[in-house]
Amino acid sequence: MKKVLIISYYWPPAGGSGVQRWLKFTKYLPKNNWQPIIYTPKNPYFEVKDDALCKDVPMEVEIWKTPVWEPYALKDKLFGKEGKSQSAGVISNSRSLKNKLLNWVRGNIFIPDPKVYWVKPSIKVLLKKIKEEGVEHIITTGPPHSMHLIGLGLKKLIPNLKWIADFRDPWSELDLLDEFHLSNSSRKKHQDLEKQVLQNADVTLTVSETWVNDLKRLGANRVELITNGYDTADFDSKPKINDKFIIGHYGLLNHLRNPKNLWKALNSLCEENTEFYDKLEIHLSGNIDAEVILEIESHPFLRTKVKQLGYLSHAEVLAEYNEASVLLLLLFNSKSGIGNYPGKIFEYFAAQKPILSFGPKESDAEELIEKTKTGMYFSYDEINLKNDILGLFKNENQFNFENTESFSREKLTKDLSDFLNNI
Repeated sequence: MKKVLIISYYWPPAGGSGVQRWLKFTKYLPKNNWQPIIYTPKNPYFEVKDDALCKDVPMEVEIWKTPVWEPYALKDKLFGKEGKSQSAGVISNSRSLKNKLLNWVRGNIFIPDPKVYWVKPSIKVLLKKIKEEGVEHIITTGPPHSMHLIGLGLKKLIPNLKWIADFRDPWSELDLLDEFHLSNSSRKKHQDLEKQVLQNADVTLTVSETWVNDLKRLGANRVELITNGYDTADFDSKPKINDKFIIGHYGLLNHLRNPKNLWKALNSLCEENTEFYDKLEIHLSGNIDAEVILEIESHPFLRTKVKQLGYLSHAEVLAEYNEASVLLLLLFNSKSGIGNYPGKIFEYFAAQKPILSFGPKESDAEELIEKTKTGMYFSYDEINLKNDILGLFKNENQFNFENTESFSREKLTKDLSDFLNNI
């Protein structure tokens, strides 16, 4: 069995979307004659834990760990840890002067991210281990994009090493970088580092058609597409047993993805339609921005309709899908949102529940939802929503879920193994 080293900051028991992609690839790679070796920090800084994910780690996998030091731990000692405040690398969405300063430091001092101090020690350790173990293929996955700098350093020292750089999100063109108040020189450093990675990796892998084109434009030699997907083994679909009209969103929801016109439409429907008011529930779990909750509760008929479920394990989220009527999909209303397939879109396919989605116009997700006939997609500035929502409430719409089986994790891992075999 051939060996492939996967360098990933996120690994079980860490939870969240950053873990799922490579955990599932790792689960199915041995069936495709590849032995995965995981390199991950011994003491990572993460806020979401899900021990149940460990069951998906195959017996064949070998895991290498070394300590990592990163500034978030120092930040917590100096200022305290404000609950689950960190969101996609942003220290906090609070507009306080302290948090603005911390985000500026995060963006301008720690480039590309606070994991950068793990790069040099990792290259030193892995250089020896790769030679000892006869590893010829490596994969780095970001964010955090410091993982790609480990791959870059190894590639420069071992030119014959076959390297796949996996971009789960954009790097220099990610809109979220604006939250860090980057100086021109800091932004250029991001761009220069990204270009080095793209030009030296044998294959750059990403998750959507738009991002394939973006990475080619930014200088990548070869770009391939493997989307995220769903693991059939995770799903135990059961009939819905409640009589409520539950609109569910499970996972990070920040102020950059707040569907304000949806809340207005739901409030208006509740005011006009007693049956709709009696049955509506809005279920939210995970790290929810206080600004989103305040927006919803500013509508008088929605104040009692929100159920905050707190953090849910992945298994608990899958169980919530069974009880939901409609699953909410929210993209960043931005350029990077155009190419964003949130990981949950594929789980929604497997759950066979209608998708109610909001995002930028002409996005990859909009095209995919239309092609698979799995739900409705609106731009954030769309105001004529009530009739469509009533159609969902009355179950008047037909969603056929066409060709969604092509997004199974097992099938996607076969595609990955084909790339590995042909580098």
